[in-house]
Amino acid sequence: MALPLVQMTHWGAVSRRVVRAFNGRSNLPVHELAKAKVEKPHGRTRPLPKASGNVQFSAWRLAHAVKKADCLRWPTAPIRWVGATGFLLENGHLFDWTASEWCLGEGMSSFYADFAGTGIAGRIAQGMALLFLEDNGYAYVGRFETEWKRRAATQNRQWPADKTKAPDFIAENGQKEWVLAESKGGFSAPGKKPPIKGALKDGLTQLDGWDKYITPQPIKSFAIGTFLRETGDTSGETSLIAFVDPEPEVPENPVEFPRDAVRRANYASWLSLMGLDEAAARLLRDDGERQRYELPLLTVGGHQYVVGIVSVSPRHPDLSSREFWRDLRDWPFWPFPWSRDGFDIEIVGLDLKVLHALSSVTQLAGASELMALEPSEGRDGPAELDGGTFYGSVFSDGSLLGELRLRRPGEPFPDFEWIEVEL
Repeated sequence: MALPLVQMTHWGAVSRRVVRAFNGRSNLPVHELAKAKVEKPHGRTRPLPKASGNVQFSAWRLAHAVKKADCLRWPTAPIRWVGATGFLLENGHLFDWTASEWCLGEGMSSFYADFAGTGIAGRIAQGMALLFLEDNGYAYVGRFETEWKRRAATQNRQWPADKTKAPDFIAENGQKEWVLAESKGGFSAPGKKPPIKGALKDGLTQLDGWDKYITPQPIKSFAIGTFLRETGDTSGETSLIAFVDPEPEVPENPVEFPRDAVRRANYASWLSLMGLDEAAARLLRDDGERQRYELPLLTVGGHQYVVGIVSVSPRHPDLSSREFWRDLRDWPFWPFPWSRDGFDIEIVGLDLKVLHALSSVTQLAGASELMALEPSEGRDGPAELDGGTFYGSVFSDGSLLGELRLRRPGEPFPDFEWIEVEL
């Protein structure tokens, strides 16, 4: 089991705007476009059709989705330790959470250089794609290319000759139906229209035909684009999500996937984020001996979660105050000073019932317990605990990400229990 990452967050050096991002809530309207119009060379997609709904989210829920997408792609890389708090601190200045629809802050569409700007826009787009899938009932997500190559290698299958790229995700709902998804997106400069049609057409190209190369066959595919404008942009369109969902094609010599493949990929990435790399590897390979772990157990909103600690930091220290430096001098374990205002513990976790199902899945015969899991109701907001408050997000797959904001020393401490599990 990985040791907790202990760090001190320098709140004293960040702007109020960034701090406000931690409590931000917003939404984006969702527009469905016709495949024929998107693919037609001179087809018109504007004016956009009336929004068919919206995706509502908090800053924590967005960070949860971005982190989940990151881990699906890089399950064992150091990027996993750049937790949700780091994401919100690093990028809080980019966004305006006070507008009616979520948008970029003034001047933020060109704040980063080309490569960096494209990278952060892509991460945001992938996170919003997962929120879109989550809102449509698709709780379990895997990285499609990774999963396809893993199965194709064992079945002596080659990459299709007509394909250069693959979709981002394969996802599953509570009815055990699969879909493929490709995310696109970008930041729009004031007065300019985002290339919605071109981006979705590229997404359709990456999706095209892949559903026929896999069995069980996905019931549909989604090209999902997230396009963000700056606050105060009066060009007519708001920030938005646009999507196209083409119908599946006739199967053609498909690669066979196990029925629990998507769920295994979904939970393996989150186990890795929790520092349980060996358990994640066994879940994917379905071999090796189970190991025993002793992990903290926390109750949030009436549900029990097994958690891993990502970081610990004092809350809002005044780095120029005499009290801060006195606490720093007296604290025996450098460099972490006890904060007079309490401290924050960033955590990631899984619902206990999910851990029990995963414990059985390390043996092939236990796959039925994993498939018996049903998506649960998500959580997006604070929950009061003895001695503090949990701020964060719980997805319908039972994954938890957030922060315990603990009160001053001397007050009750949240009741952590410890549980022993085999994974």
